[in-house]
Amino acid sequence: MEGFGSVGLVGREADLSIVLHAIRTNGGALLVADQGLGKSALARAVIAELGSEMTPLRVYASPSLSRIPFGALAPYLSALQVERKDSVLPAMRSVLAYIHRLSPGKAPVLMVIDDVHELDESSSLLAAQLVASGAVRLLAMSRSVQAPPPEIQSLATDGLILRHTLQPLDGAQAHELCRQVLQGEILPSISEALVQSAGGNPMFLLALLAQVRRDGTLVERNGVWLLGGEPLPPDLRLTDLIKGHFGRCTEAERELLETVALADPVPLQVLLQTGAGDQVDALVEARLITIGDDAEQLVRVAHPIYAQVLRAMVPAGRSLRIRRSLAAYLGQLGTRPLRVETLLRSVDWSLECGVPVPDQQLLQAAQVANGLFHSRFALRAAGAVRDPAYRPAAQVAMARAHFHSGDYERAGERLAGVLTRTDDLGTAKRAAVLAAQLHLHLHGEPAGLYVLADQWARAVERIQGANPKLQASRAVVIAEQGHRLMRVHAKLSEGRLADAEAELRTLQEESDGFPETELVIKTLLGDVYAATGRLVSGASLTREALALLRRNEDELLGYYEYVLTTHIMACVRLAEWEEVRVELERYAGTGHRGLFYFGGAVSYAYAMREILRGRTASGLQMLNAAIEGLRQSDLEHLLPIALASGAYASAMAGLTALAGEYLAAYADVPYKSVPQLQLLSQGYVAAAGYLIQNGDGGLGKLRTLSGDAKKRGLASTELDLRQLSLRLGDLTELDELVKVAGLTEGTPAAQLTAFARALRDEDMDAVLRLSRDPSAGHALRLTLQSLQQRDLLPEHTGGAAGRQEFLQQVKRQLQKLSLVPDTAGGLQTGTAGGLLADGLPAGGLAARGSSGAGLTAFGLPAAGAVTVHARLTRREREIGRLVVDGLANSDIARRLSLSVRTVEGHIYRMFTKLQISNREDLTAEHLD
Repeated sequence: MEGFGSVGLVGREADLSIVLHAIRTNGGALLVADQGLGKSALARAVIAELGSEMTPLRVYASPSLSRIPFGALAPYLSALQVERKDSVLPAMRSVLAYIHRLSPGKAPVLMVIDDVHELDESSSLLAAQLVASGAVRLLAMSRSVQAPPPEIQSLATDGLILRHTLQPLDGAQAHELCRQVLQGEILPSISEALVQSAGGNPMFLLALLAQVRRDGTLVERNGVWLLGGEPLPPDLRLTDLIKGHFGRCTEAERELLETVALADPVPLQVLLQTGAGDQVDALVEARLITIGDDAEQLVRVAHPIYAQVLRAMVPAGRSLRIRRSLAAYLGQLGTRPLRVETLLRSVDWSLECGVPVPDQQLLQAAQVANGLFHSRFALRAAGAVRDPAYRPAAQVAMARAHFHSGDYERAGERLAGVLTRTDDLGTAKRAAVLAAQLHLHLHGEPAGLYVLADQWARAVERIQGANPKLQASRAVVIAEQGHRLMRVHAKLSEGRLADAEAELRTLQEESDGFPETELVIKTLLGDVYAATGRLVSGASLTREALALLRRNEDELLGYYEYVLTTHIMACVRLAEWEEVRVELERYAGTGHRGLFYFGGAVSYAYAMREILRGRTASGLQMLNAAIEGLRQSDLEHLLPIALASGAYASAMAGLTALAGEYLAAYADVPYKSVPQLQLLSQGYVAAAGYLIQNGDGGLGKLRTLSGDAKKRGLASTELDLRQLSLRLGDLTELDELVKVAGLTEGTPAAQLTAFARALRDEDMDAVLRLSRDPSAGHALRLTLQSLQQRDLLPEHTGGAAGRQEFLQQVKRQLQKLSLVPDTAGGLQTGTAGGLLADGLPAGGLAARGSSGAGLTAFGLPAAGAVTVHARLTRREREIGRLVVDGLANSDIARRLSLSVRTVEGHIYRMFTKLQISNREDLTAEHLD
């Protein structure tokens, strides 16, 4: 079993510093943490860091020695006479004599006590006296659920030692641990889901990683680890590891724990009615269950993984008996609305026990499971429906589950004919929406949506005609608005934004506050606004849509990713990085929800957040993972823009081999994005080609694409394209850039407007003022950095000799500035020749015609400025040694039987970790 210590100390740098300081300046430290959080790993790191500074004296406490006086210290009491073994003073003299022999007048001795909570009373008293007298320093480790001996605790209370509690790993720390264990990249959404299942416990996280690798759920593709399907239940090896945590439970406590796991969650009052108050208290104290602060005081198993293992371990007969003991409570569940988690757990438990479940509840559970992307459970629940009246709805639920699982043929088979024969408006809606998604995924063209909208409209008329009571009902109004919205979606996909906006405004006036209709209208209208330059207004609408979704989460569950994707894209354009971070972290906090299907899309948002903030090295690293995720599942058709933007960013960084691979992959994508993303993708491709091939065709293509975007009314896309041209040194259409930037909402557009106007008007004072403005945003910063390095050719300046001379002066002035990234958000200026774009050194941007043999484009602090001790993977060290030996990337690739792209990827990750600028900065010392 992989251990936490076997991959080094991850996420504990601050803890290490705190503990070392306490040991060096005080009497030591008491580490307190749950089992598996890394106490022993931290202790090993402390001892290693101290080196010869202190001499360790290991003391091993255990339950078997806890009743023997001085049992844990017995190895150091050899000089003690048998008749005096119960006396503290002689024992102290014996230990001191051993310490003197161990370190005679040299380094201080560090007494390291594992499991100090198991230490016998005599040893505790002696250890405390040794620390209090200054004879030794102390590093003691104790579990949270078991108090350390009073004598040791008193040392902390009196300030002689520091009591330090280890916290669970957060998402970033867990992601790094996964990367080290897997020796490669992993989608952040997957590592976040795993750490949530593990409750932040490194030992559990490693166990989960080991299982998903064993069962093939986690697979490696091009150096990126992805989920190949839904995670399976805990296997035997994982179960064996976890079940030891329940070993101290009495039989009654174990049964109560199983009850909570099977019914999870269950109200506290229900448990107390069974007379289990003492067991509840004991399990809470043992940190095996938690009690919520809500009105019902819902009781849950402390860790999700505990609950999974417990449920897998309970025999079917005992599970049924426990279920019968809760019959009264479970019976009440069918008479009131259920929480999502309660509904799914109740239905799952019933199916496992063979207890009949009403078909309506099975359908509801299947639909909720689909909203959470739990396809396996959705198929199971929908497949259990028996009443013919509910079979069409069950078919749609199963079709949705197959669609999510990538089995489009079976999804189509299940869906066939449902829309034309169902007599339920809700089933008709779900069938029509899924049919539209299936059509777009398989065929791409939007014309088929009009056909589906007509079929849906006819179904509504047919159902309404057969049920006169439905006339003008809420359900009919929602259905009619639904097929109208499908036509709007088709218009948007065709680029008919004005028509779509007019229809959306009409629908908005008629919506009457129906949450689902209002949500879709706000999201689509927000998308229209964002595409047409009204970014602030669009983000406001999608923000409202997200708030509406959260207020009606159970009803609107399946729309989360759709609304979130639209909102994030608007926020990225507005450079609202904090909001992007918050929303992505909130989504990641939903656990396994959609991570298989939307992990690539979420990772792409993370990557663009990094790249557009100038953090190109880390951004490209994330982008590579995102692209592999999108190749696996791309419900939003983001793969083309991801590949195109990756090609451009790679070319800007001088990674021509990587850029070439992205361009080739882009050409092979069998589907297209919506018009605005399609145009922008083509722009990135043209820009990447220009950087690689050193030809003017790319600039001409960008001008053509900008004009096309203008004709279509896609102001935001036009601005992006014209900004790309400017960064490549094309200043022939500054007037058009000023116009479109002036019509676009948001601070980035306003700053770009001012800068473009200053260039057009040859206003050097304004150029310098904007260049030195500490509030300059990332978009303007990247533009300044690009112009700082571009060759401003006469044919690209768009003016007479005077304009050309002015622009050359601008370049010279910019080159006097060191445009160093500021994590707070503004520009920092310094001496010439400094760094660009969070790791792009001067000379690295737009190295046209670069062979890609070296990574001159990636660095952080300048060479020699900072000594960085980073943990490199085995492969990174292997490649690093070959780099130090002077081998080119292509030679390394041949030597190790890797692709050049893989070698480049390892090198830029290595340079990011080491915070160096180029190959010449890498030394053998970095690899030790």
